[in-house]
Amino acid sequence: MNGSRKILLVASLLLLIASCTMDDFLFNNEPIDNYLLPGNTIPDSLIEAVSFESEGNTLYGFWIASNGARPGITMVYCHGNKHNIDEYWDRVMLLHQFGINIFIFDYRGFGKSQSESSESGLYADGEAALNYVLSRTDVFADSICLYGYSLGNVVSIYLSAEKFDPLCLFAEAPFASANSLTQGSSIIDIPPLWLTDGEFNNADRVKGIECPFMLIHGEDDDFVRYRDNGKIVYDNAPEPKLLALVSGAHHDDIPEILGDEQYLHIIENWIDESINF
Repeated sequence: MNGSRKILLVASLLLLIASCTMDDFLFNNEPIDNYLLPGNTIPDSLIEAVSFESEGNTLYGFWIASNGARPGITMVYCHGNKHNIDEYWDRVMLLHQFGINIFIFDYRGFGKSQSESSESGLYADGEAALNYVLSRTDVFADSICLYGYSLGNVVSIYLSAEKFDPLCLFAEAPFASANSLTQGSSIIDIPPLWLTDGEFNNADRVKGIECPFMLIHGEDDDFVRYRDNGKIVYDNAPEPKLLALVSGAHHDDIPEILGDEQYLHIIENWIDESINF
């Protein structure tokens, strides 16, 4: 690349940085009028559309009842930054196969949920979602698992460390903090506060959990790199804990790389082990 093209590239990157923030990226939401639940294979009789309140905002989610195999276990699924529940319905269908109840919800600003996204909003929305689940008469409080995927770990780790002691906590592809995500994902060195006012500090907060912890991370994740993020979160988490570092997997294809059966096997095994701790 010649000198003029390098200058043009750097100038373009600086213009992009000036017009965008990490918050714009982290909250990659897309408001919708209706959920499609693409490719759904779960019987309609087991799916309940839900709305609940968080700081005066109406949030939306879905309660998916057990198929009868393991109705005593409930998983609260905190999804990633992309769009809304529809983007993660394939995960819901997969996890539902081994018979647990699942609750998935959209944070404020995502899907049909009201208001604008923020770090503080994530925490409040996660707490409101958990309180909704705890209010259900078909839920056993001592048998709730929390699952965070990517951005969702900000919510699930916060809840586990500061609000509720779950049966177990799953963290898939967590970033350590806003700083680690910024420095690990940018091609030039950008001060993190140029991009976000939030800390999103999973690495520090995970020290406060008291439940069994499982970290699942793609070894080839080049967006949230394991060495800069997942490893730090895992090292900081107290025992008991288990690491599933998946060779050949990237940020969003761990179930596909493992295969459905193996993915479900490691999730179910950790739940069973957690019951016995």
